[in-house]
Amino acid sequence: VPFKQGEYPNFSVLTGNTPEKFKKALFEAKKFLDNKKPLHKILTINSWNEWTEGSYLEPDTKTKMEYLDAIKEVFGTK
Repeated sequence: VPFKQGEYPNFSVLTGNTPEKFKKALFEAKKFLDNKKPLHKILTINSWNEWTEGSYLEPDTKTKMEYLDAIKEVFGTK
């Protein structure tokens, strides 16, 4: 995913993200955690609803629930 470099207040911006790419990254993170077998498996995902900072992970009009569904598909219980 390409980055646009900048200086304050125009910091780097992640572009081209999709729910599918996010899901792929989640699978890679899960694979890492499963291979390392840490005592406590914890994955921190950036921002829940930081709209003003340009980062959010909640339903929207474009992707609906797809990002949250990706988390559920990769880490949800079966």
